[in-house]
Amino acid sequence: MSPVPSFSVISGAQVDGVLSGQEKEVLRLVENAYRLHGEGATINPDSYFLRFPDRPSSRIIALPASVGGDVDVHGIKWISSFPENVEQGIPRAGPPTTCRPHGRRAR
Repeated sequence: MSPVPSFSVISGAQVDGVLSGQEKEVLRLVENAYRLHGEGATINPDSYFLRFPDRPSSRIIALPASVGGDVDVHGIKWISSFPENVEQGIPRAGPPTTCRPHGRRAR
């Protein structure tokens, strides 16, 4: 049994540092994902909205997805939106949180 990977929070600056100069590879990967989607090798269900009765404009959104084929990754992106935060001088939305659960198939 393989060890469960640890969870880390990474900043936008860290992402930029990794992707900078890798634009061609990023485009290749995105193109591959679109091709797999066209072949029916992805699962992209409707988003799930967690709403709050006392704050109807606020929500937390879950966006699950699965990409099969040679990519074979599955995960979920969470994003929160609290428009009333702006009046208090804090951001309306938190940064997206992406979780890729341990779910790769054995090869």
